[in-house]
Amino acid sequence: MIEFDYTSVVFAAGLLIGMALDLLLLRTLLAPPFRIWPTPEPGSWQSLTFWGLFRGGMVLTFVVAVLDWNATPLLDWTRFIVGVPLGLGGLFITVCGYFNLGLGNTYCGSDGLVSHGLYRFSRNPQYTASIIGLIGLSIGANSILTIVLSCVMIGAYVLMSLVEEDWLKQEYGATYREYCERTARFLDVQGLVLALTDRKKTSRQTG
Repeated sequence: MIEFDYTSVVFAAGLLIGMALDLLLLRTLLAPPFRIWPTPEPGSWQSLTFWGLFRGGMVLTFVVAVLDWNATPLLDWTRFIVGVPLGLGGLFITVCGYFNLGLGNTYCGSDGLVSHGLYRFSRNPQYTASIIGLIGLSIGANSILTIVLSCVMIGAYVLMSLVEEDWLKQEYGATYREYCERTARFLDVQGLVLALTDRKKTSRQTG
């Protein structure tokens, strides 16, 4: 008889939820007009299903990180030098992205295409930052189980960014296509570095 401890049960639940989310997003990408994301409207089965799976998967990933903390001795204490900045930085940028994008657009509204602020350097800064945060969490937790769940949720973020594109093209047409041509899907590293360099130069000149 196979015995499962509490951590294993939580991990199994997170894995099933995350994989279900990934499969539904994959079907949205490959078999339209089926669409789980962006959700049609609040209260629809798509909205309830997506947000239930997404929030459940994220919460259980963090719970497993706590329960299975340092269970796999892959790295020593120096992991925090990388893991903590990635985790906290990802969380901070994600929150900033909500303010930049607006609550309506965050929850599948059509409040206008946002291409300023963080969206100058990424078409999906919140997803990019969340992926970075999950990488930081995995490094800090030092746990194989956390790595597995983080990879599943990272897959969800990647698929979300892909399935959004057709929807955004329908909503904003040529304006969005032009935005795609000049802005990276995840991160324009060169553009970000240049912007930071120019900002430092400007600060020195005015200082």
